[in-house]
Amino acid sequence: MLLLDLSKSMLAPLPDSTPGQPERQKIEVARTAVFRILEDAAASSALFGLVTFTETVRVAVPLTEIHRENLPYIENLISLLTPSGRSAIWDALAVGADLLRMGTQGVQGNLVLVTDGWDNASTRFDVQLPNGPPLAPGRLDLVPYMLPNGSRLSLRVIGIGNGDEKDKGVDAARMNYLISQMGVRAGQAGLPAIFSFQEVTTGSQLFAQMVNAFLDVGYEDDRPIEELHPEELARHAANAAKALKEPQQHATVSRINSAQLAASSEPDAAYSETPEIEVDVVTTTGGTTPAYLKERYGPLGEVVEAYMNGQPEVALRLLATAAPVLPPVTRLYWEARIQYSNRAVVEAARALLLAWAEAEKLPAATQPKILRRLALLQARMQSDKETETLVRFIDDTEHRLGGTDPATRERLMDLFAKLMELRGTYQLTRLASEGDLQDAAAKHEEAVDHVFGMLQDARLELSANGPAVEGALDFIEICLAEMR
Repeated sequence: MLLLDLSKSMLAPLPDSTPGQPERQKIEVARTAVFRILEDAAASSALFGLVTFTETVRVAVPLTEIHRENLPYIENLISLLTPSGRSAIWDALAVGADLLRMGTQGVQGNLVLVTDGWDNASTRFDVQLPNGPPLAPGRLDLVPYMLPNGSRLSLRVIGIGNGDEKDKGVDAARMNYLISQMGVRAGQAGLPAIFSFQEVTTGSQLFAQMVNAFLDVGYEDDRPIEELHPEELARHAANAAKALKEPQQHATVSRINSAQLAASSEPDAAYSETPEIEVDVVTTTGGTTPAYLKERYGPLGEVVEAYMNGQPEVALRLLATAAPVLPPVTRLYWEARIQYSNRAVVEAARALLLAWAEAEKLPAATQPKILRRLALLQARMQSDKETETLVRFIDDTEHRLGGTDPATRERLMDLFAKLMELRGTYQLTRLASEGDLQDAAAKHEEAVDHVFGMLQDARLELSANGPAVEGALDFIEICLAEMR
């Protein structure tokens, strides 16, 4: 569900970050983004709904499956949207939650709120700031209303403008507090949910964030975990286990495992989707070009688009032009990837080596995901199928669960980390002398049994979390069996 602010301030112009491009009204940019989102929804028959709000909240498009046949009617409705009046933001969020409400199962689905102001018109709901006055008589607390027991909700807030001055931009303080309270509520109730707030100040950023909220860039060359036949999954897991059992032949695994351990020692640091580590823009299944790369990733998107269109020389030229605005690790990663696709193996290896060095300068908590991306490329360049399979499954698990269920994702990522730690005790059984072999083997089996126990607990607690989770648990279990 998209919740779109139609207050009068949406008629104001919004500058564009691209030199020479004219300013456009906020509503005009938002409309364009909605048209793009609808195009993609129609291509895949996805569900989409639209709620608009001024001081009145209206359901412009009920949650419905978008098809080519009904697309013109919906697009005509979007083109007629005209801003006026004030903003009933909290009431709009409540209506959006109502449209995703499923009885005793709570609120199920994704809400994307786009607003450029402060709530100044809600009559039913409110969000209370810390140490603020109590809610006015007759007002309901929005947070528990949006997150009843059993809910699985994702809320993404896209705020236009800087809200330091009232009615000159989004109310950042209260939005941040809303997001934090939603997180507290989800944690207390044990709900799988994810919430985020992002400010935008240009037309390009608004378009990209709106499209990004509804579109996803998949991974390259492989089907997702849940689409694999059990025999295929078993074959992949047995193959990946070789990377765990043979450290000398799969040194890249040691490298990413060390990064994972270093990151776990910084519990207060969090992974950030900042441009400094934006290296994991990859292709969709089947090699088709993802939609709106330029809008979503700026100069990097142009590079990736040329690369995926089979124009490596053009991609390298664009990469050189974009170099001043790209972080070193991003630039070097894509240089290595493009050079390798162009069969310039020596140049690719040199760029990848430099990318490793730059990535290791990042804070420890941000390294694992980036180093896995570099490891995947290195494994491909070295025809190391075992490492490639292992890293791909870890990446796929984090990617597919990161946007909807952070608690489940963290549980599975911890299991992957424990699985990789077994490499150490397994290796001791290979290096031990005859007298120490029995002791080393016993310690290894004890470690394996401990991880098996963690796995079984996860199965009991996560059994209803979908086929992607089940596939990841099966993959880990087969790897564990191979490690005995």
